[in-house]
Amino acid sequence: MQLSTRCAAMLLALALPTHAASAASPAAAFSPTDPRHARLYLLERQAFALFDSDDYALSMSQKTRDAWARLHVAALRAKVAGKPHPLAGVALINLSSMDQIDGKNPDALAHANDGLALLAPFADAYPVAWMQGLSIKGYVQAALGDVTGAAEVLAQASRYMDSYIARTPPDKLDPSTHMLRSNIAFSHAQALTRLGRNVEAVDAQRASMEARIAASGPNSPDTIGAYYTYAQMLQRADRDVEAEKYARMAVDIATDHVDRKHPSYARALEALGLLLSRTGRRNESLDYLQRAIAIKRDTVGTGSLYFQFGLQNLGTVLLPLERYADAEPLFMEAERGFRGIEGENSPQSARALAFAASAALAEGHRDEGVERLNTALARVRAGSDKDRDIGQRVYPYLIPALIAARHGEEARAAAAAFAAETRQLDNAPAIPLAQAAMLSAWTGSDQAALGETARRLVGLLRDDASVHDDAELTEEQRAALDTILAVAAQAQDAALALDAMAILAGSRIAQANRLVAQRLVADPALAARVRRLQDRTKTLQAADSRLLKALAVDSGVAAARTERAAVAAMVDVERAAIARNYPRWVEANGGERPDLGALRDGLGEGEALLAVMPAFDGVYLLAVSAGGTRIERAQMDRAALVALVGRLRGSLTPAGFDQGSAHTLYSQIFTPGILATLGKARTLRIVPTGAFASLPFGMLPQRPMATVTRHAPWLIHRFAIEVQPGFSATPDRRQQMAARDQRFLGIGAPLTFGVVQTADAPRGAGAMLAASAYFRNGGADARALSQLPPLPGSQAELQAVAHRFGIDRTTLLIGRDASEAGLRDRDLSGYAVILFATHGLVGGEMEGVSEPALVLSPPAADAVGDDGLLTASEVAGMRIGADWVILSACNTAAGDNAAAPAYSGLAQAFRYAGAGSLLVSHWPVRDDASAFVTLETVKGAARGLPRAVALQRAMLKLIGSKRPGAAQPYIWAPFILMGR
Repeated sequence: MQLSTRCAAMLLALALPTHAASAASPAAAFSPTDPRHARLYLLERQAFALFDSDDYALSMSQKTRDAWARLHVAALRAKVAGKPHPLAGVALINLSSMDQIDGKNPDALAHANDGLALLAPFADAYPVAWMQGLSIKGYVQAALGDVTGAAEVLAQASRYMDSYIARTPPDKLDPSTHMLRSNIAFSHAQALTRLGRNVEAVDAQRASMEARIAASGPNSPDTIGAYYTYAQMLQRADRDVEAEKYARMAVDIATDHVDRKHPSYARALEALGLLLSRTGRRNESLDYLQRAIAIKRDTVGTGSLYFQFGLQNLGTVLLPLERYADAEPLFMEAERGFRGIEGENSPQSARALAFAASAALAEGHRDEGVERLNTALARVRAGSDKDRDIGQRVYPYLIPALIAARHGEEARAAAAAFAAETRQLDNAPAIPLAQAAMLSAWTGSDQAALGETARRLVGLLRDDASVHDDAELTEEQRAALDTILAVAAQAQDAALALDAMAILAGSRIAQANRLVAQRLVADPALAARVRRLQDRTKTLQAADSRLLKALAVDSGVAAARTERAAVAAMVDVERAAIARNYPRWVEANGGERPDLGALRDGLGEGEALLAVMPAFDGVYLLAVSAGGTRIERAQMDRAALVALVGRLRGSLTPAGFDQGSAHTLYSQIFTPGILATLGKARTLRIVPTGAFASLPFGMLPQRPMATVTRHAPWLIHRFAIEVQPGFSATPDRRQQMAARDQRFLGIGAPLTFGVVQTADAPRGAGAMLAASAYFRNGGADARALSQLPPLPGSQAELQAVAHRFGIDRTTLLIGRDASEAGLRDRDLSGYAVILFATHGLVGGEMEGVSEPALVLSPPAADAVGDDGLLTASEVAGMRIGADWVILSACNTAAGDNAAAPAYSGLAQAFRYAGAGSLLVSHWPVRDDASAFVTLETVKGAARGLPRAVALQRAMLKLIGSKRPGAAQPYIWAPFILMGR
């Protein structure tokens, strides 16, 4: 039980020096033990006996409130130097504490203000009550939206606490005092974070953590909470290595010293999960966050604020994974919970509602999203007009949605409010400032300003992506890029669209190649250059922020421009040097910024390019040909089109497919405007991302069709198609190898993972999972690999291709020989064609230790460094001379439908190793069809045909053949040519 305020005051009065109050103040002749006020001390003891009761219901009961009220009334009547006795203020401060616990924040603020006013002349006589009052006032101000005011009050409380501790003998400081110091510093850190003052917040939270250790020891549940909160502050300040250290320390100490059902254990798991999500390991983080919610449900219950925060945290991790349908109900449950606890105008419920709105918008529910965003703003404004944080969350989604709904006046008003609020932010980040400027221009009439502000925003987003090693875009960044693409489509600004699309595509490339890039950065010289570039880019971001703030307030613009130009020049020099000396690292991280003119010049005769790019709620199309460019937004929204891709992929069987979905996709992508721009091009280079990277474009019918025949109007008749992951402008000038020099290497039909390891062991029968499911603890997960679905025709496929090449020019590595060791010990430079007839793990998100990989035979028990997976980073280190690498058993539809398959990571890895083109199948197909397409494509290219044309003719020849079912897309359509 804590000491009463009166008892603490008696001890502190003895410890305080005589200068605590001036002679002129009422406190100069005041003593908290004056026997003339014995009745007040009795009332105080009675109130504290109730408030400190172990019976929580009694401590928060009306009886306790009445006891504090009696003390307050009696103390008002008892005068000290003409003023009410300070216990009148003490009573109100304790009532404010009860109000705050009950979620009655307006009442808590009123009681705290009145109590502090009564206590102010006697603050040094009642230091604990004074600091408690400041602490409660600051906390409630922040909860009600006055974050700036809260930070000032809590800074005052912290200074007072530090002064008190400095002048008090250590033996007079009890644990409750250290705990109060910790609570004040914690609330101060939270307010500073909301103001974007993250460096100061780290210092405040460290003080809170140190005080918590002094109060409770290093292993107590309370101290564990201080560790993980400190980790969160470090994370916000971009000190990720230190943050992970403290987050893992919190989990380790909780595991060793705290009951599994204790709330601190759940919160430690949650903090580590959130940190992992921020550093690009979102799928890994989900397990920690879900475990934390389960523990909270069993311990603090669903009526706790901590439970609602757990739901909201899990939802925010699902958003960048594009799992909007899973995130939305979590946010709505949290919204109801916050509102039930904190009242109708709860700021936390407003934030949860804003998150739910963004999920609704991403799912194509615009009206519902707009309604939620407006409601979130109204709730916070009802409580306070000083909360700027909610506007930064709402306006970047609300304004584009209002524009799309043709609500121009509302959009203009919202843009004006966004700009005004952003200008008032302390240390406003560059991106919100740039968004506010662009949205103001978009809702106005200055089209020149619109283009300029949009280009500035896309540059900031590109810089922001370059300073983070995980390469993943947040949901806010996707929404910003969606808005830029909408502006580009309206203005037909193809260069702006290309810039935005390059960021979207580059993020996917960098994710797939993350471990390849990490291996390259193992070079100390490159690592130093990359770190220097990232540091200079951060300096550029700060200069951008100052320039944008100067533009917003129309002051100091010239100086800010000069500063920004000098920093930008240094960044450009560093980027150019890295691109010149380390081009592979640049490619692995998404490539250089593309130039529209160079891209068009890089198109071959009769070639055109089409980018199909899902952003946030829209899908955007960019066509580039010799005759011109066109940028459009697809008529259907992103969620509906992604669902169509999933429906088409799920319907494909040897007997048929969903013809309606296929033609709808064709009509959405190949619009009259896009087709007119592509003109007479016969070869189409397609840059697809997200779910569209798993779409076999060649099978889209150009007209509705009733039945599948050899003469169906497939897109493959119109275009030879090459798929590329990004916007490389360099033509593929690799020399073709003569047919007579071709040698063939086939690898496949590996032994299965599991207990039985024989050549005829049955394959696993599970469904194909996302690639990350097959990695654990730094390597392959043998248990998951043992459940891979069967590939019964892989050995027959290899033998069919080998027969076409001839026994004297063929090497087959089958069964046990299809292993990492078998490849590592072999010179691969002399093979013209290498075929892998084995599972390719390319579906879904890549993070942590996961990367694109090919499944080989499990290693021998004494093997060192082998795990049965040939990963992209391992491929990149090999020496391969093959003109063709063929992966015939990939499954690009594995994992979440919205996620891009990562075959681009394997394609680039093989190219780094020296290989030419990559021929990939979207799904495992019949062995005779695979052998036919492979051989016909290789033979056509050897005769001098462009590779995309060679594949086109092989497919058309298969369609026109008399092979059983050959006209069905399931048989001929899965093959794609990966280029550049």
